[in-house]
Amino acid sequence: MATGTDSHKAYTRIKERIITTQMPPGSVIHEGELMKQLKLGRTPIREALKQLQAEKLVVVAPRRGMFVSDIAITDLQNVHEVRLELESLCARLAVERATPAQLAELDGLVAQLLADESRYDQHQLMEMDRRLHGLIAQAAGNELLLTQFELLYNLSLRIWYLYLDRLQPADLDIQAFAEILAAIKTQDAGRADRAMRRHIIHFQDSIKQHL
Repeated sequence: MATGTDSHKAYTRIKERIITTQMPPGSVIHEGELMKQLKLGRTPIREALKQLQAEKLVVVAPRRGMFVSDIAITDLQNVHEVRLELESLCARLAVERATPAQLAELDGLVAQLLADESRYDQHQLMEMDRRLHGLIAQAAGNELLLTQFELLYNLSLRIWYLYLDRLQPADLDIQAFAEILAAIKTQDAGRADRAMRRHIIHFQDSIKQHL
């Protein structure tokens, strides 16, 4: 799906609505409403929904229609198990492959976050987490790995948004990002792996407390 096309615009906007639960789990999807809201034609809307179906965010029920995928508690554990391995791999590869530009961007984001994390609300913290994880995945330099990361992170993010109002800054373990950054700078893949695992496990445990 080419960037800049109407189909890509539709895909990006609908996906964001689903991930942030503006379109709640289990809700009916009406193509006509999306066309009006997004001011896009039926074809790009349908192409976007087909892609989101492939990413497990949309389901089609024969003779019933199209729905936003439901969320089951078991989804959290299943996604967590795979993310733990894939994102620790991302961190290790980023140690070897991060470009100076990616490292500078990561450095800036971590510094911005650590300067005063208390000034960020839950939505902003979640967006910072999203950007940091995404940058580390990009720095791994493996397109296949990046694609799988995005799919799994988005599935996780949708679950987190259901409990967003209960989360605190400490739940994210922001210091883990400083640890990963230090590991990349010193080219310590083992340290990067451990820090990423600690971060994911800590947040998973925090979310479980709110279930």
